[in-house]
Amino acid sequence: MKKRLFFIITAFVLSLVITLSLSYLLFESYVQSNAQNRRIEHAYKVILKTSELENFIKEAETGQRGYLLTNDSVFLQPYLRIRADITPGYDSLKRLTADNNHQQLLLNMAGLLMNNLIDHFQHSVFLKSRISLMETKTNMDSLRNVFKEIQAEETKLVKRNSVNRYEQVMPRYFTAIFLFAATIIFISFLVILKEYRQRSLYQKQLEQKMLEVNAYNVELEQIAFATSHDLQEPLRRIRTFSDRLLWKYRDQLNEDGQMILSRIDYSARRMQGLIEDLMNFANLVRGGEAISEVDADRLLQSVCELLKPDIELKRATIHIGQMPKITGFEKQLYLMFKALIDNAIKFSKPGIPPVVTIQCVQTTGEELTHIDHKLLKKQFIRISVQDNGIGFSNEFTQKIFLIFQRLHSTAEYEGKGIGLAIVERVMTNHSGYVVAISKPDKGALFNLYFPLPES
Repeated sequence: MKKRLFFIITAFVLSLVITLSLSYLLFESYVQSNAQNRRIEHAYKVILKTSELENFIKEAETGQRGYLLTNDSVFLQPYLRIRADITPGYDSLKRLTADNNHQQLLLNMAGLLMNNLIDHFQHSVFLKSRISLMETKTNMDSLRNVFKEIQAEETKLVKRNSVNRYEQVMPRYFTAIFLFAATIIFISFLVILKEYRQRSLYQKQLEQKMLEVNAYNVELEQIAFATSHDLQEPLRRIRTFSDRLLWKYRDQLNEDGQMILSRIDYSARRMQGLIEDLMNFANLVRGGEAISEVDADRLLQSVCELLKPDIELKRATIHIGQMPKITGFEKQLYLMFKALIDNAIKFSKPGIPPVVTIQCVQTTGEELTHIDHKLLKKQFIRISVQDNGIGFSNEFTQKIFLIFQRLHSTAEYEGKGIGLAIVERVMTNHSGYVVAISKPDKGALFNLYFPLPES
């Protein structure tokens, strides 16, 4: 399992690295592509401007020739506006190639040639002489060559950067990534297939175990039924016969005999109580009760009514504050409050009447962060059950909730060690928590936390 987990984590990390690397390469390729597009656009503008300048000069030259051949001033229109036409284009070219010294030199040369050509045009037009036409042709050829060099330089710059280093290695990158990804996918498939087969095997084993557990549960229910019915019948008979012996032969039995019969009756009653509590606890674990809205105030009044003989015997006082309505299992809550109040009365100080105070407040999970930090933001209904009894040391706050765990002998305080185990089980069934706080001879406080639904 650890090896498979390690492989899955490693595959995930490698896949993440590959994805990030590929994203970086694609981003760099995108940046380089944009830069190349800008270079192409720049070269297009330079070539377009040089072509425009060349066309303006050609039109001026054509107009000069037409005028010299026909002596018609109509042909002089391109010649007359030549400087106004070429100046913006030439200035634009200077700006476009400002970062290229070689292009600047070529443009300076082109500027000189264009000025010379314009001077020749003026001279020939002014003198109406055809003598400088050959020289004009030579200058025109030189200007064309300069413009061709400028255009060739731009073309060369575009071609030189057309295939950058990322585009050169990109096919190899993609090939390597594809092979690696294919390997990872294949190995992952094998691992997943193996995991699926093992999980299928575990599922079959789990189903078999569930069948066995269900069979055990049926047997346990049969045992529980026997415990609750068949085992209690002999105990009832023991109590009945011991009572009849004590009543019928009271005069014939000495004090030892009467004491023995009393102990038999006490043991039988204690055994019946243990069986009853065990059945209650087993029913809590098994569940089956429907959830409902429970009036906690009415429920506590019912518990106090049931415990009225013990309350009057110990002269106990029960203070019940305003109680809420709790969504839960009514029978389970009844058993829980009965166990808490019964314990508070039972473990009272000798000669001091028990005082039990039950209060309710709404609170946050801040008081439960020692159990789980995730409870901090949750809301709870806290019901507190506090008494003035003998208390106990805080080192036993967890032990007291274990079944059949007692802090005192039966000779000191009567009890079966199941009551607080029932309390914890009921709170677990309600997804709640119980926290005990106490000190010796300072009484005990049991805080019951019922979670509120999240809004």
